[in-house]
Amino acid sequence: MLLLRLFGLILLIQPLRSHEAEVNNISEKTLTGACTLVMCGPVENGLPGRDGRDGREGPRGEKGDPGLPGPAGRTGMPGPPGPVGPQGDNGSAGEPGPKGDTGPHGPPGSPGLPGPAGREGPKGIQGDVGPQGNPGPRGEAGPQGEVGAPGMQGSPGARGPPGLKGDSGVPGEHGVPGIPGPAGPSGASGPQGPPGARGPPGLKGDRGTTGDKGAKGESGLPDITALRQQVGALETQVRRLQHDVSQYKKVEMFPDGRSVGEKIFKTGGFERNFADAQQICTKAGGQMASPRSAAENEAVRELVSLHNKAAFLGITDAKTEGKFTYLTGEPIVYSNWNAGEPNDSNKAEDCVEIFSSGKWNDKNCGEQRLVICEF
Repeated sequence: MLLLRLFGLILLIQPLRSHEAEVNNISEKTLTGACTLVMCGPVENGLPGRDGRDGREGPRGEKGDPGLPGPAGRTGMPGPPGPVGPQGDNGSAGEPGPKGDTGPHGPPGSPGLPGPAGREGPKGIQGDVGPQGNPGPRGEAGPQGEVGAPGMQGSPGARGPPGLKGDSGVPGEHGVPGIPGPAGPSGASGPQGPPGARGPPGLKGDRGTTGDKGAKGESGLPDITALRQQVGALETQVRRLQHDVSQYKKVEMFPDGRSVGEKIFKTGGFERNFADAQQICTKAGGQMASPRSAAENEAVRELVSLHNKAAFLGITDAKTEGKFTYLTGEPIVYSNWNAGEPNDSNKAEDCVEIFSSGKWNDKNCGEQRLVICEF
């Protein structure tokens, strides 16, 4: 408290210095157990009182001129960081920047798991037979099937035009000698023959009378009728051999074939309509394939599978709808119809085709199908 009052007195005497007031008295007082106090003031005001309690309050001095600014103090140490202020509002969106370059493709992802199998849909109706596909590669020859039972003897066909003259056949073997004919009547004595070998001398006989000269007898050749019969038989055999050789040459015109018993089924791999196929087989000396057993049907099926083409059979119901017969007019003795066949679709299916499965289907005769002949 004392120091505060002293500081106030110092502030009061500062104006006196500005008016060049003289210090007329300096009083020193020593107090036991106290600090030394030096007080300066004008004479007229008197000495300061003890402990500042006995003096009078001097007049208020005039405000002094402002002092010159002191030198700038040293920069203080930075204060501690203030508390973090509240988060400001979001600024306005900036303009979009330019499009960046396309980055490299990422590695392909792992394949996904397969989904569950769908439910089986309803079974569709059977579609029409599609167009004939291109022939597939030729498969290996299968094992030879068993020999089928011999078929029924067919009725003789119409006599065909005479074929080309075949090559001369090999000479036949000599026939057995014919039975000698009955001896003819004795002829008249012939002329005397040449003298025979000299025999042993006989007994001398009596001399006979000389006889009359006889007429000339007939030649002793074999019976001409038997020879003519032998020649006729040989000619028949030659004609048969010539026919077989000619037939063989025509059959060889068809490269692919199958044999069942005494029948041979052949095809050239080309397609024709029913009428043209029938004409081709007839000119070749055969007829269109007409299976009469399962074995014959299998042989025809193999040729169909080999060329991957359905083929016409020599079977039709053109004369009576629904009554299928061979081309000879005989009713069929064997069949292998596909399910739902024959159905005479569009009332225009009078011919029969065989598929690579061996099944039959009635078909329009004007379609093009593989030609297979039988011999």
